[in-house]
Amino acid sequence: MLLSVKDLRVKYGNIEAVHGISFDVDEGEIVTLIGANGAGKSTTLMTISGLIPAAGGSITYDGQDLLRCPPHKIVGMGVAHVPEGRRIFGNLTVEENLRLAAYARNDKEGIRKDLERVYDIFPRLGERKHQLGDTLSGGEQQMLAVGRALMTKGRLMLLDEPSMGLAPILVREIFEVLREINRQGTTILLVEQNARMALKLAGRGYVLETGNIVLSGTSEELMANPDVRRAYLGG
Repeated sequence: MLLSVKDLRVKYGNIEAVHGISFDVDEGEIVTLIGANGAGKSTTLMTISGLIPAAGGSITYDGQDLLRCPPHKIVGMGVAHVPEGRRIFGNLTVEENLRLAAYARNDKEGIRKDLERVYDIFPRLGERKHQLGDTLSGGEQQMLAVGRALMTKGRLMLLDEPSMGLAPILVREIFEVLREINRQGTTILLVEQNARMALKLAGRGYVLETGNIVLSGTSEELMANPDVRRAYLGG
């Protein structure tokens, strides 16, 4: 078991946003969390990566307790987070963004190879390596956000709404790349409002509603579930 979340509770002040949820992610899997806005999906990812403190429960990654680790240590342990809204550094070039993500590494040859790998996966980033992040299109910024996560050399990638604001053709392209990244050995925990795309990509999923997991199963089981179809798949 690569990631194990048990009875996780998260509060914003006196408001409990996540109510004791439990789920697991095995090495090599793609697992998705689906649900409406405000269900607690992004909060869950930010708690795993140490950006929000937990109010209770446990998060174990590769046998290590994450709840007592600061975010930079969690990155160093192999957990990469692609946040909602991309959050690239617009005043840095594409290559500077990518190299910055490898700040905790000291293997120069490995960093060079991983840069080549990112440019191989995303040829457009290679073409624009000297452009500032702010000058990229939304799709290119999303590619850069995923490429930046790859540069951390993480075993687990937390992805928050990678399709947001992108044209359908770009969404398909990003999801195809995610499938390839997974084939190359990266485990993925995906938060995505486009439930149909998420379930096509993932092997398993969990449905969050107002801070609770209300359903779980294989992607096929969830896509066949009438409640999921009605609420998230358009009938």
